[in-house]
Amino acid sequence: MNLVLGDGPERTYRLDDPSTCPRPYAAHAAYDPRVHLTYILAQQGHDAHWLSRFTGLPLPAARRIAGAAVLSHA
Repeated sequence: MNLVLGDGPERTYRLDDPSTCPRPYAAHAAYDPRVHLTYILAQQGHDAHWLSRFTGLPLPAARRIAGAAVLSHA
């Protein structure tokens, strides 16, 4: 997922834990534990505002991650 996590440029981040994927993932995708945690908590029903405050991620990033979590349950 493409996200901006601070003042830097948009980057591609993994939503899952790298150890759960048996095949190589795109080399350009970064793993950030806060993104993974946000994704897990969003799957449990936490809203984007709470996720942003709890993890310290920007609200737009938390919204995108929460949206992806909803789609993963569809």
